[in-house]
Amino acid sequence: MNPEMNFPPPPAVEATETAPQNIFNRLIGVWFAPGETFAEIGRAPRVLVPMLILMVIGCLGGYLMVERIGIRNFFRPGFEQAVARGRMSPEDADRQLEAMATGPAGTVIKIVIPIFGLIQGPIIALILVGIAKLISMLSSGDNRFKSLYSVTIYTFLAIGVINTVLLVLVLYLKSPEDLDPNNLIGSNLAALLSLALGKDGLPKFLMSLARWVDLLAIWMIALLSIGYAAVSRGVKTSTMAMGLGVLYTLIALCVSAWTAISG
Repeated sequence: MNPEMNFPPPPAVEATETAPQNIFNRLIGVWFAPGETFAEIGRAPRVLVPMLILMVIGCLGGYLMVERIGIRNFFRPGFEQAVARGRMSPEDADRQLEAMATGPAGTVIKIVIPIFGLIQGPIIALILVGIAKLISMLSSGDNRFKSLYSVTIYTFLAIGVINTVLLVLVLYLKSPEDLDPNNLIGSNLAALLSLALGKDGLPKFLMSLARWVDLLAIWMIALLSIGYAAVSRGVKTSTMAMGLGVLYTLIALCVSAWTAISG
């Protein structure tokens, strides 16, 4: 046997890891295949680019909202309620509205609302990651902060794109005087009840609670539950959904009760 005989090289082992998907494929995946997409996000979490896009979308939405509706129309419903309850006279309400619309306060409001839209997404995402961590600890699960945060940001971005498109359509298809600043898109049960029964057709508590029965909010809870479970060990989607759903319900009840009490 010839010791110098050349043997063919062993077959190459295919790589088991694939390159991370780009942000557009991930975004489409969150819409149509969330389980697989979130699992891929967990293997290679990316935060910076989707977070920046989310912040730009939030800032743009806030700017368009305040510019299209106008300061006067934006705050008029609150003043009308105060007048109806005898907390101020119509003349005082008109003077304050005029000052807010034309004075320095109006300029500050036009700056503050877009800034709030800019920063609210990343901050709320941090809070939700903390809640997801708590649910994981209570259910003896394990996960990483960056994976949870990336899932949250991508979920916010996926919902935010849809929300912004709907917002722009509503803002520019309706007259500014017909827009309800408290329920612009109308993707909730309160919008349907208002059409059927009128804005005062139900007690304030029930109408406020109906605003929380929102299709986009329910979709977001479902996506977050799928995503958090996909990047965690020992945590089921149903466990995350129950935890987030209970928290959402408690917040809705508390806010609705406060709205009813404060008038």
